[in-house]
Amino acid sequence: MKFSLPLRAASVAGALLVLLGAVGAPSAEAKVTGASFASLGPTARPVVAVTDAAGNLFTLNEGDNTISKITPAGVLTRVFSFLGAGVGPQGMTIDPRGYLYVSCGGTDSVTRVAPTGATIKYWSYDGVGSMPRGITSDSAGNVFVANYEISTITKIAATGEVYPAFATLDPADSTFGLTTDAGGDIYAAEPATNRISKISARGAVTETFAQLPENAHPTIVTVDSHGFVYSANSAGNVTEFDSSGRMIRANIMSTSGPSKPDNVLSDAFGDIFIADEYSNEITAVDASGGDAGVVAALPSSSIARAEAISGSSVYAPDYVTGEILRAELRPSLSGAALMSSVRCGSRASIDLTADGFEPLFAVSLGSLPPGLALDAKTGRITGTATVLGTYAFDVLAMNHWGGSSPQHEVITITP
Repeated sequence: MKFSLPLRAASVAGALLVLLGAVGAPSAEAKVTGASFASLGPTARPVVAVTDAAGNLFTLNEGDNTISKITPAGVLTRVFSFLGAGVGPQGMTIDPRGYLYVSCGGTDSVTRVAPTGATIKYWSYDGVGSMPRGITSDSAGNVFVANYEISTITKIAATGEVYPAFATLDPADSTFGLTTDAGGDIYAAEPATNRISKISARGAVTETFAQLPENAHPTIVTVDSHGFVYSANSAGNVTEFDSSGRMIRANIMSTSGPSKPDNVLSDAFGDIFIADEYSNEITAVDASGGDAGVVAALPSSSIARAEAISGSSVYAPDYVTGEILRAELRPSLSGAALMSSVRCGSRASIDLTADGFEPLFAVSLGSLPPGLALDAKTGRITGTATVLGTYAFDVLAMNHWGGSSPQHEVITITP
């Protein structure tokens, strides 16, 4: 599997090489390894996934109105919470204390689930016909709910107080997706009016923070760690805006054929992850302007709607089968130690291989034989050896999610 995503690189502790700027062309051997992490079964129909500070994964399952919990070790609690019949779960968020909040369109309410699994229905209620959809939380533990039918934002304070009309938007908006930024401001995706609204932490509304083209119909919005805003649009694209609302790119996706982005997430580095229902893939996009690359591919008969990130792991639940794929972004060296022999004066070409997304390769200890050089981007050692002898050195692969363990290599230069 080949990728072409130049992700922002960072220094790795213990390495002698500090990586700066874009990665550039990838190794021909680079790949993300993915494996089944847990199975919820086909009745689950997971539509949202979130993780807590301990790395536990929670899925909101609309098929049977449940929440499932999977530990980092893969231990599954299939029914961590039963939300009740007819609740129509729409969205889920998690606060800094680990409490889950679920917007329930069928009951026009929000349910709270404690870290123990204890469930309180009607934690907040916005009246018949409010149809809560998008839900998000900020770093202070406040929860915000988008009421689709009445275009209002409800605030549930970290202390428990409920403010049903924390913000009132244009009735024509049909407010859908919500997200918050590091400063506590809220962004709302409005499919009916093709715009993104911004609501300050105090409730002041900027109705048109960003305007999308007619028929874009934004449904999901997220903000990355650099303040850039992204909307996933029913038109089949993802649009990027700067912190002032100015459009930077109309479509950051680079897929061939129809697409339907159902989820957009950002990690701590500003990389964007898109779950595409039509391609059944999770793609990663460099926020600084790089291409897209697949990090998790579900079977062709599957549907990728939910996704979650924890550390260097990406989780992709399958809406159809309930299988959850986990893809590891942090590199690991995947080939055996070289133990190569090269004739002095002859042209050499030796490949290092690594799993993980867009790894860079480095010699961390010792040195290559004189005349040979390692290409950090491809992992290929090339050149013409000039000095006889046996040369021992350590290599590692790294990206901004972490680094592999060093691997000891030996190359002998023969007459």
